[in-house]
Amino acid sequence: MKLKPNLFDYATSELSQDAFLTWLIQWADKDYREVDSFLNACAISFVQELLGKDKSYSIETVEAGRQWNNIDVWALVNNKYFLVIEDKKGTKEHSDQLIRYSELSKKHYEKSDIDIKLVYFKMEEQGKYRDIKEAGFSLFQRSKMLLILEDYINSTERSQQNDIIVDYYNNLDNLDKKIKSYLNKPLNEWHWYSWQGFYSELQKHIGGNWEYVANAAGGFLGFWWNWNYSKIDGREFEYYLQLEQDRFVFKLYSYKENDRREVRDFYRRHLYKKAKELNLGISQFGRLGAYMGVAKLNSEYRLTYENGLLDFQATVENLKGLMKLINETEKEITALNTLYS
Repeated sequence: MKLKPNLFDYATSELSQDAFLTWLIQWADKDYREVDSFLNACAISFVQELLGKDKSYSIETVEAGRQWNNIDVWALVNNKYFLVIEDKKGTKEHSDQLIRYSELSKKHYEKSDIDIKLVYFKMEEQGKYRDIKEAGFSLFQRSKMLLILEDYINSTERSQQNDIIVDYYNNLDNLDKKIKSYLNKPLNEWHWYSWQGFYSELQKHIGGNWEYVANAAGGFLGFWWNWNYSKIDGREFEYYLQLEQDRFVFKLYSYKENDRREVRDFYRRHLYKKAKELNLGISQFGRLGAYMGVAKLNSEYRLTYENGLLDFQATVENLKGLMKLINETEKEITALNTLYS
């Protein structure tokens, strides 16, 4: 028997999610308690989380809408809090939009006692959130939304459940499974969301950032970490490690265009020497440029169990071991700088 069609398998745009969020927030108003008490309770839990309040905070009045001064979703709660929600679906923040939304809201309510609450709503994964936090926005991520919706699903009989909530929950739960699929799919079956999940978890163990990198071949999700600064004969450069999905690359950034070839050849020579000492197989890779590949690892950096699934912890330890190669190379370069200074 086929499952019923899911609304959010078709309503995939950011505007569709904006509409859902606005609709759910509006249900928190006290006037809807007698209409559907379970949905009202779910919406109240959502608004409490958006405000950073605990379950004891009472939600009485709510006025919600979309696209006020280009803000995705807004809500005035209890005539005390103005919620600004930046909703991102498959994209990330750009330019200074978050700071602009914050300033617009604060200016609009500067002569009142209303507090501004800034929320960045992101259900997919993202490589970095520093700019978001610096703009004063709090993060509202998938795990929190799933818990709120699960509480609603588990506390209501099927006949009482709102189909829109159920569809959104099922769609979000399916996304969660896709993102975690790096743990239960063979390496050669990983897809876009598998890499998102892998990189996000990897960040927690070795730091770094990741995002989409466009190129003529169609682009890839790149992960980079372990940035270091060095110089030789006055030529300044930075070196770091990069994952290009299933490829492990040693990278350089040369400060000056005229230094690129000399810096690359010098660094590659010492990198090869240390790789041989550590019994690591690497080969030449990359083209001359500001950010350039120097070499790539010849073997698979992801380690697996006997069943072919990722052994995440072993992979983390393997990556830490590979970091030793450039750390040892840096020691040799530092020694050379000291010798010739």
